[in-house]
Amino acid sequence: MAQPRLKNFNFLADDGLVDTLLTEVADLLENFLAHGRSGSIDLLGLPLSASCLAALDQRLGHGEISATIRVSGESETRETAFPGVWWTSHADEAGRVIAMLIEVADVPDILRAGKADMARGRIRLRETPSFAKARRTA
Repeated sequence: MAQPRLKNFNFLADDGLVDTLLTEVADLLENFLAHGRSGSIDLLGLPLSASCLAALDQRLGHGEISATIRVSGESETRETAFPGVWWTSHADEAGRVIAMLIEVADVPDILRAGKADMARGRIRLRETPSFAKARRTA
């Protein structure tokens, strides 16, 4: 996935921005635990330098789970070292990063199956020959 083109705001101290973002992430996590409401921070909507993003990535670390989704471009999501805190990026078909988020949730939105998709899957599953055979022998 291509790196996002970020504005260079050298006059802003990266450490201060990273600390502020980490405080916001902690607040989102506290809110999720108390009320079950997920939240996110749009990183591309903020005046972050590449070095600030790298520092944030380093401070959040990497967890055990990651996934890549290839639909109308490529999306990647990975758990950070903090359970329930996810780093998610979306690229268009040309590989340009069009969204980068920190999500606080039990599961990132991109990985949730929609009910309509699940219903279509159930129909396809029931139509498979092995399913029909298993039902006849049960």
